[in-house]
Amino acid sequence: MGMFFFYNNRKPRQYDYKPILYDPVEEERIEKLNRRIYEIKKEMDVLTPEEKEQNQAEEIRGEFLAQTKHLKRRKEREEAGKNSFLTNNGLLILILVILLAIFFFWILS
Repeated sequence: MGMFFFYNNRKPRQYDYKPILYDPVEEERIEKLNRRIYEIKKEMDVLTPEEKEQNQAEEIRGEFLAQTKHLKRRKEREEAGKNSFLTNNGLLILILVILLAIFFFWILS
């Protein structure tokens, strides 16, 4: 029967898959190109019914985001990569304020 030791525990192997044929720059370029081709076909009114169905969901999603203020602001914040200090550390600040209030009330009484 084996004994359990804290200092001699084996750790599971880490997932270390590196895709060989994936290039994010190339994927982004192809996506932009396909979007431009779709816009040109849309302007010329030569879209096939399959293309209309495929891109209808994306257009609806874009319109929905454009019509809702809070989702638009959230998307802008995510794209900018900025979060306010209070949203990141709100709970920590609240706990600190409560502890300080308890401490001062304890000393003053």
